[in-house]
Amino acid sequence: MKRILYGFLLYLSWLAAAAAGPAHDMAIRLQVDAGRLIVTDRITLDEPSRRFVFRLNSGLRIDAHPGHLERLETTSTQTHYRLTFDRPERHIVLRYTGRPRFPTTHGHGGMPAGEITPQGVWLDDVSAWYPLTGDPVQGARLAIETPRGWEALAVGRRKQQGNTVVWQTGRPLQALYLVAGPFHRHERQLGEVTLAVWLLHDDPALAERYLALLSDYLRHYQALIGPYPYARFTVVENRWPTGLGMPAFTLIGGQVLRLPFIPYTSLPHELLHNWWGNGVWVDYERGNWSEGLTSYLADHWMQERRGKGARYRLRALQRYSNHAAQGRDLPLRTFVSRHDEASQSVGYSKSLMLFHMTRRLLGDAAFEAGLRRLWRQHHFERIGFETALRTLVGDRPDLLARLRPWLARKGAPRLQLGETQVQPQGDGFRLSLVLAQDADPPFDLHLPARPQRLQVDPDYDVLRRLDPREQPPALNLLFGGPTWLVLPADAPTARYTAWRRLAEAWRKRYPGLRVIDDRDADSLPATAHRLLLGWDNRLLDPHHLSDSRYRLDQDGLEAEGRYWPRRSFAVVRVSIDAQGIGRGFIGAGDPKTIEALARKLPHYGSYGVLVFEHGSARNRLKVSPDNPHSPLSRSL
Repeated sequence: MKRILYGFLLYLSWLAAAAAGPAHDMAIRLQVDAGRLIVTDRITLDEPSRRFVFRLNSGLRIDAHPGHLERLETTSTQTHYRLTFDRPERHIVLRYTGRPRFPTTHGHGGMPAGEITPQGVWLDDVSAWYPLTGDPVQGARLAIETPRGWEALAVGRRKQQGNTVVWQTGRPLQALYLVAGPFHRHERQLGEVTLAVWLLHDDPALAERYLALLSDYLRHYQALIGPYPYARFTVVENRWPTGLGMPAFTLIGGQVLRLPFIPYTSLPHELLHNWWGNGVWVDYERGNWSEGLTSYLADHWMQERRGKGARYRLRALQRYSNHAAQGRDLPLRTFVSRHDEASQSVGYSKSLMLFHMTRRLLGDAAFEAGLRRLWRQHHFERIGFETALRTLVGDRPDLLARLRPWLARKGAPRLQLGETQVQPQGDGFRLSLVLAQDADPPFDLHLPARPQRLQVDPDYDVLRRLDPREQPPALNLLFGGPTWLVLPADAPTARYTAWRRLAEAWRKRYPGLRVIDDRDADSLPATAHRLLLGWDNRLLDPHHLSDSRYRLDQDGLEAEGRYWPRRSFAVVRVSIDAQGIGRGFIGAGDPKTIEALARKLPHYGSYGVLVFEHGSARNRLKVSPDNPHSPLSRSL
């Protein structure tokens, strides 16, 4: 996720894009106790002009030289100015000071839209702390004076000058960022690039682990794509639980940063965004391709190198099939950013599967050459999905013609395996089968030996909707809906209230969920997905949620070689029958644990067997069982 998106869309409607924007040479003083900002900004325009039109935070008083400054329009947080000159000017000096008025809305993880406080500083284009023109910034020098013991971060090369730190870059930027706080700096040099970890709570071992992995990832991506586009990459600890990627740095929440899997999941993803999204820019009006390509080359790559690529693609198809394919899909060229489960499953999961199919059609060598061509031809340019795909494919108009329809249409095919026959023929066997998308002709395959088993797309290489009968039994199957959340009406009041809150929170997040009390659930159709909540649930029949591998009873769950009693553990079990009907159960004994599960379980959607400790809700077991009922697999 990149905060640059919101600022770009905000100004797109009122300013036409120009060839290039201004360059800034800024002297910045932060008065954090007073929440004040003092700036002298020496601006160099791309070419001499008789006017300069911009927006600035409404809480800042401004003087300009030379020229006549007019206030055109003011909102609660921004003022629209026009500066006019008697003759064409290229060099302008703006001086502004005051307490910025930040938007009251909060973003990812509850992070404010901007802040200048004794705890820290966060400024970006949304806070309009510098003159916004709607065009990329063509280089910047920021000399920042901070409180004693603080560090300040911007984009570029860093140079310390007494109590002032100077950041300078000649790269074009879509926005200027400023982060400051009492950080502990850890750095490592890799060729021309400085790798850094800035921590609010110092932990040298953690920093070293991140730096070592960053070195490996940087080498890999430079060899795969091309030179890293910035002087540095910094992992910055944030006070809010975020995972935000900006040019040359990422803001990751302190607790998130210390999760053991983050260096192997989020870290390569955020680094790679400096090529895709913050290097080659996104034309959001023509489709955000960067999230899918970044997910494919980072998240998918990490699993593929461990031999788990097929399982990762299965989960991607699960997310798409459950959250988007049922009436909430959209064409890839209209995806802008994720704002719910459906949009995320399109812009990330569906998109990465398109890039996987592109790689399969091209072959690895041609695909990697296409990545280098995409970077070489379009770095620091704004492009849409079709341009990205056309450049990646290169001189293969036949492949582009096959792939282009995926950008313009909703949906994906669902494959069905029809009649199959095996007959001796000559010195071999003839296998006849019907593989239907809609009404396809039968296939005849001639084989040297009698086939034992037929599997269609066993490694999940095709972008398609999964048949419900081939989906692994997992929470995502139920979250995608339509599913009934069944509440235990006879549970003690506190426990029932906790379940009700969980159900209402999930219903807002997942449009396909419905809520009903167990005393009213007899009328539910037999074909309805249902997720039973609580050990007190009248509909709970442990036999229907048990098999030879996982056995549920009224006292707990037997899984992975041990028994997990309900008095000590909360358990989750999902099953699916041969008709693709999902059944699920969540058992927890106290309201505190139920409240924690309401927050945690949406992040465990790929799993069908889960165990958590009571009270702390610490995860103790997570399993993604296979589905034995796949209609695309058949013994012959």
